Amino acid sequence: MRLKTRFALLSIVLIIAIVTFNTAFVKAYHSRFPILERLFYSTSASHGAGEPANADYSPYPGLQAGADEPNGHYYRNRVLVLMYHDVSAAPTDVRSLSAAKFERQLRLMKDNNFHWISMRQYRDFILHRRPVPDNAVLLTFDDGYESFYKYAYPLLQKYKAPAASFLIVDTIGNSKMPGVEKLNWDQVKEMHRGGIDFFSHTFNSHYYGPTDAHGKHPEPALSSRLYLKDKGRRETENEYEARVDADLRQANDVLKRELGEDNHVLAFPYGAFSKPLLQICKSRGIDVTLTVKSGLNKPGQTNGFRLNAGGMSNDPELQLALMKQAKQRLGHAHFDRSPAYKRIAIGSLAAAAVIFAAWLYVGIALLRRRGTASTPPPPAASR
Repeated sequence: MRLKTRFALLSIVLIIAIVTFNTAFVKAYHSRFPILERLFYSTSASHGAGEPANADYSPYPGLQAGADEPNGHYYRNRVLVLMYHDVSAAPTDVRSLSAAKFERQLRLMKDNNFHWISMRQYRDFILHRRPVPDNAVLLTFDDGYESFYKYAYPLLQKYKAPAASFLIVDTIGNSKMPGVEKLNWDQVKEMHRGGIDFFSHTFNSHYYGPTDAHGKHPEPALSSRLYLKDKGRRETENEYEARVDADLRQANDVLKRELGEDNHVLAFPYGAFSKPLLQICKSRGIDVTLTVKSGLNKPGQTNGFRLNAGGMSNDPELQLALMKQAKQRLGHAHFDRSPAYKRIAIGSLAAAAVIFAAWLYVGIALLRRRGTASTPPPPAASR
């Protein structure tokens, strides 16, 4: 192969390697560098741990309310999981949804051919590819607020809608726990008999804990190694896993004792998870987990997406418009791919270094050949 051709090919391959490295680097590290975030990402995205659970409903651009479609078909072989927290008569918290808006949501879903499914159907769909109706929707409620019993449950009964509620198990019937009043076990058992399913939202790991001595960088307790003040350091990986395993085991034991059923589902507090946490869930028989990142769920998606449907600013008509367009707007969601992009960045950088060395070597050889070709021959010796 001629030197010119070899140099041209190496130049092209080097450019490809550099572009690949730059692209992978931005995708892997943009969250660490504000300038990259501003340049390449116009809105903040969810990275691995998911969106914060206290994020209010955020309308998507370009949505407009439309007419009812009693026979509408919007997606199939997918499930849209909706997430709620507090439902109350007169909300005072940004995360609270009014009972009137919740009923409007239910009415709109029913009038537009959405079909509610139970958690049992959802698990069978995710784990065993069992069929679900077109436009399938799973309703979920987090934290176990007493308002669920007072306001949401009667409406669910009225519309014959199944639902799943995720309990912070240690707070149920525990008057010593601070914060918004939670359910008690009598209420839970009554609703369970009425068709509501109850699952784990941890035993008592629904909080942000310190990760350093100054407490300036708190992280979700279930997904992070916390700072141990008495030992002056963060938890080791083994200590973290033991703490999480004990919490999930205790939650499962209490749910089994009170409801007579094994727990196979967990909603992560704040949507935050880690690889060790996913492995611990599997070892505890928890085969389906849910985050707070928006998206559509397909068979095999054991760590699921949820669309936030609560909040004071929720617009039921616009939410319905989003649900109708879920395939287009939410169907391509994925979790953080930073580890894969990091590997690509490292590999492409190494490749670029090798290619650059070869490119430099060939370039120097090409310059030498040109220099030799341009040097005039010495004059012939005279006789």
